[in-house]
Amino acid sequence: MTETMRRIIDTLITEIAKGKQYALDDLSRLVSARMLSLAQSIVRDRALAEDVVQDSFVRIVNSARKYRPGTNGYGWICKITQNVALSALRREKRQLCVNIDDCLNISDGGSLADSSAAQLTVSSAMEQLTQQERQVIYYKYFADYTLRDIAALTGRSKSAVHRTEVSAENKLKILLDGGTNDGNGEL
Repeated sequence: MTETMRRIIDTLITEIAKGKQYALDDLSRLVSARMLSLAQSIVRDRALAEDVVQDSFVRIVNSARKYRPGTNGYGWICKITQNVALSALRREKRQLCVNIDDCLNISDGGSLADSSAAQLTVSSAMEQLTQQERQVIYYKYFADYTLRDIAALTGRSKSAVHRTEVSAENKLKILLDGGTNDGNGEL
């Protein structure tokens, strides 16, 4: 982004604070594509990212009076977009009250008996994981989230999520290969 564009953004935010509609239209044309790209990188869903951009513009309009002219207006807009996107992820997480056990009823076209036995084995193994481990496995394998996404959703660090993932995967490997849990959370 050029220095000229940064000055234009700064001026447009100041004009939005004064209630000038043209400034919002101009700002939208100037940064909405970049805001959409940022939002989509966080929420991983085009429709939700578009909602995030709309909500971000509402927040920009409502907060424009608090903006300090001469500071980094583009950075301010990006931070608003990031915060709105993370809030949208948390909102989606609260609404995503899917029982992980329901996700295990996925058929591969094999016989019903084989499918039922496999489902029972996987269900039994999943029950022996901690709640955090089940949550990470669900987000990674059923919701197709990255470690960064899972960290944002759960409010944990990326490295903590990774450790939980590795632990859960190791436990599942042992359990699915016929091992048992000793009752202390250790295999």
